[in-house]
Amino acid sequence: MHSKHSSFHYDQAERLKRQDPLALLKHIGLQPGMVFIDIGSNDGFFSLPAAEMIGPNGLIYAVDINQQAIENLKQKFNNNKLANYELKVAKAEDTVFGENIADIIFLGTVLHDFEDPLKVLLNAKTMLKRDGGKLINLDWRQKPMKIGPPQSIRFSKAKAERLIEEAGFSLSRSYDYDSNFYLIEAVIA
Repeated sequence: MHSKHSSFHYDQAERLKRQDPLALLKHIGLQPGMVFIDIGSNDGFFSLPAAEMIGPNGLIYAVDINQQAIENLKQKFNNNKLANYELKVAKAEDTVFGENIADIIFLGTVLHDFEDPLKVLLNAKTMLKRDGGKLINLDWRQKPMKIGPPQSIRFSKAKAERLIEEAGFSLSRSYDYDSNFYLIEAVIA
């Protein structure tokens, strides 16, 4: 889905039973008029509700390496009569939508998937607004589970924190979001 490691497929209905994207987006402070960048968006589990939340004066940027996922997301935006988006099929390591443009850059269960996660974070730093912009990393907790990617490829919260700090961010909050996921919020240091 996102990269070379993703051999499992999300069942959206099943995923919605475990995770409420609107609740999470509200929790991280997404507001109308914001610019939201979804890196490794897949087919828009977070991008679509984010687009509805930010409204016509906001903007969604989404990138994924999977062309079919981006085509599916584009169709979802069109079906919901949303025009506030820019989508790209590309490696996140090669993607910068612009400088100093994003209120929130979101990594939803994907940091472990990238060939060069540090490069992805450095690109995120370029795109994030210097004043008030937030990097959000939501990822799988490092414990045995029946869902999600193999535990062996997941990043522990500590490893993700180290990478985020290495990329020039300062951690604002880092905590277990629920029984399956941790959440890290960071700003440019």
